[in-house]
Amino acid sequence: MKRLLLNGSPRGKDGNSRRILAWIAQGLEQSGITGAPVVDLAPDPTRAAHVQAFLEADEVVFALPLYTDSMPGLVKAFLEAIALADRSCLQGKRMAFIIQSGFPEGIHTEALGAYLARMCQRLGFVHLGTLRKGGVEGIRMMPPKSVAKLQARFVQAGRDLGAGGSFSPHMIRTMAEPRTFGWKARGLIRLLGAIGLINHYWNHMLKKHGAYARRFDAPYLAKVKAS
Repeated sequence: MKRLLLNGSPRGKDGNSRRILAWIAQGLEQSGITGAPVVDLAPDPTRAAHVQAFLEADEVVFALPLYTDSMPGLVKAFLEAIALADRSCLQGKRMAFIIQSGFPEGIHTEALGAYLARMCQRLGFVHLGTLRKGGVEGIRMMPPKSVAKLQARFVQAGRDLGAGGSFSPHMIRTMAEPRTFGWKARGLIRLLGAIGLINHYWNHMLKKHGAYARRFDAPYLAKVKAS
């Protein structure tokens, strides 16, 4: 069986999705599966070589980040490109997905997870399961010790996929937890937000890109009120 690891992050090789795929590859290797290449869609998702690599694979693990409660534009462009292929090249292709998100709550990835499952049904893919994991923004910059537990879970997911042919229902369920925060956690988040701790990373990024002074802009609000 010819396998492919597909990275749908706009950050390409520097993204969190790439690191997660490396962990999945470790698990696959531990189950006896080696040599699965990694293809990065960025910067050109419709490059003919990318589409051809997908069409030639029997099994694909597709990792992508959540963008505005949906998928990045380059992932959508790629899916539209492969949907135009001869359906005989798509029927029976084995597909596993990993959606990673900076939001800690699993509810944010539910809609995209349902979309991908429906897409598999419409295009004739065999859906091997979708892992949805929140709270992973920044893991690409963290030292190994800080992500050891997360790494172990994805390595186990890779072993499950290699040994059993799909992600385990237990892993799918627990990866997506918590679906929403309870009242205690929400209260703590409000407190941290009030003292400025919870937005430290995002404020740093806004300042880095010269957008901090405009962080509360609402350019469409006036038009909404007018309508």
